[in-house]
Amino acid sequence: MTKTQRLLANANGVAKKEYGALVNRLLRSRYSLSEELAILRQRDEDPEAFAEYHRYAEECKRTARGEIWEGEA
Repeated sequence: MTKTQRLLANANGVAKKEYGALVNRLLRSRYSLSEELAILRQRDEDPEAFAEYHRYAEECKRTARGEIWEGEA
């Protein structure tokens, strides 16, 4: 995304939607929705699986922020 495209996307709210969609696509590359929900439900029973999921989710968010708001085309 170019700087101009990012500015326009931020102005009309598209960037936030793109960010959410990109985070979701990245998460789905590793976890299906049912797998994600199972990990969240079993957070207390399997804290290691939850910690790994959480680390990956944060990585996805960083990647998406970089692509949407910081990257240059």
